[in-house]
Amino acid sequence: MKKRTLLNNRFLASLAGAVLNGYGELVFRTSRIRIQAHPDTLQLVRDQGAAVIYAFWHRHAFFISLLRRFDRRRVAVLLSSHRDAQIVAVAVRLRGMEVVEGSSTRGGLQAYRYLRRALQQCQPVCITPDGPKGPAELVKSGAILLAQQSGCPIVPVSVSCSRSYRLRSWDRSVLPLPLSRVVMQLGEPLWLHDSLVDSQELLAERLRQGADLAGECP
Repeated sequence: MKKRTLLNNRFLASLAGAVLNGYGELVFRTSRIRIQAHPDTLQLVRDQGAAVIYAFWHRHAFFISLLRRFDRRRVAVLLSSHRDAQIVAVAVRLRGMEVVEGSSTRGGLQAYRYLRRALQQCQPVCITPDGPKGPAELVKSGAILLAQQSGCPIVPVSVSCSRSYRLRSWDRSVLPLPLSRVVMQLGEPLWLHDSLVDSQELLAERLRQGADLAGECP
């Protein structure tokens, strides 16, 4: 009951989001952060300013704001419109990123159309292809269809950190601790032209390979 009251109160949700953002500032200011990007991704983003779709596993959602250190543009981040995501949405906005709310059960079509328009205007997009409710590491169709219909590549992003706490959520979300060593691995961009199933398997495989390169969170 207390949790539901908190999430239904906009003021308290905003306050909790600000606290989450402050904690992120503490973690990232006291941690050693290294960002590694595939040469083709560097060229697309830094040299050409092309629209790309960044893809994180849902358990690494806390690290999405680190994209600002690689891509200075205003990234549009897809988040669930569920109450639980509102605290995260506040923190994401405070980091200078745009929040697009939608999921397969609520507001999904409107969010999809918005993301397509953003990509057409060369605005980068960020998604968690196994979110918002899992199963973990199971790529859903929305991310693939967005890439295929927009003609934009997906950049798989994996993260590791030396000190972290795993939440008791469906995806075992990673909460980094201060004084950590964090590695963000941006993989080779993927233009997905194969079947839906093959493309889902390819993206999942590349995300797992990126985790191996970065060194998965303990």
